[in-house]
Amino acid sequence: MDTGRVALTLDPGVCRLTSKIEVYPDGDEFHCKIESRCTHVQDFANQLDGFTMMDVIKMPFCENKVYAVGGRTLKHSACPVPMAVLKAAEVASGLGLKRDVHVTFEKEQR
Repeated sequence: MDTGRVALTLDPGVCRLTSKIEVYPDGDEFHCKIESRCTHVQDFANQLDGFTMMDVIKMPFCENKVYAVGGRTLKHSACPVPMAVLKAAEVASGLGLKRDVHVTFEKEQR
C-alpha cells in the first residue's frame, strides 16, 4: 500500500548541514529528493534515484543499495542521511510508522 510522499528534516549533528529529504513511490520504485548544503549529500541523492522496496529492506547493510551509494558518496561513516532515506521509504510504502528517531548522549557519571 503506497501512502504517498514522505518528507522529513534531518539535523545530522555536528556538521549542522541540515537535509530536507522527500521520498515518494512511483509504481515499484521510490524516488528521493534531498535538499542539503552538503555537496556529498547532493551527490548521494543524484546517484540514489530509483530504488525498490527490496533495496530498502536488503540485508546485510553492506549489500543494501542505499548504504552502498552512501559508501561511495558520503565522507563520514556515521552520516545519518542513508538511514533517514530508508525510514522515509518504509513509511512511504506503508511498512513503517512516522516516529522520530533520536540519539541522545548521556551525561558522564563521575
